[in-house]
Amino acid sequence: MPLPTSDRRRQDARPVQEITMTDTCSFITLAVASIRIDANQRGTHSAMSHLAAMAVLIAERDSVGTWTFNLKRHAVAAGDREDSLLLWALNILPESGIVIGWQLANRAMAPLLDAASTGDPELGRAFLEQLTRLVTAPSVDLAVHHGGIGAPLLAEIAAGYGIDLPVTDSAAVESAWGFGDRAWLRDHVEAEAVAVWRLWLAESNGTAGNASAAFHAWRSGGSNTRSF
Repeated sequence: MPLPTSDRRRQDARPVQEITMTDTCSFITLAVASIRIDANQRGTHSAMSHLAAMAVLIAERDSVGTWTFNLKRHAVAAGDREDSLLLWALNILPESGIVIGWQLANRAMAPLLDAASTGDPELGRAFLEQLTRLVTAPSVDLAVHHGGIGAPLLAEIAAGYGIDLPVTDSAAVESAWGFGDRAWLRDHVEAEAVAVWRLWLAESNGTAGNASAAFHAWRSGGSNTRSF
């Protein structure tokens, strides 16, 4: 039934509420270095890992398509508590975002879960809550399309796209950790985080042009933000 003329006027006179897009999309690239600890012969502890370093590259795209980047990394050495790395990560990781990594489950999540279960209980609980919020949201494991757990080295796949990443083995990581070379460890996880992000851009089938250009400009400008 048509509205009376006076009611139509009142309906038409209602102000139109403007909708402003303010959402920001965050992408969180993780790189973790850890030391493998074998189970002891007496069986008092099982095989596990010890955190050595972590890098977090945060890329954010706002509602108008502008990209901003932030890179942070931190490392500990033999004798340092893993809790210091967890506390650093707890203060660095965003509340939400899309997590990107290479072999996320075993190379990043497993060492983080080991560290959270062996240190300060309250810190471990808080870190696990934050980590759970992130990893239960959409995440991207770039190794899946290259064989998953059986994928070639990240450096090998990255080289196919012209992305340079030094090849390092577990012995080099363990040596740097053991002799307190935190600078080497920080550089190591930074290089991996950057390579993973660039690989994700390279495998986007041409849809990441703006992000690639913005990232290149950011890296070239020397405006990287790092924490130690």
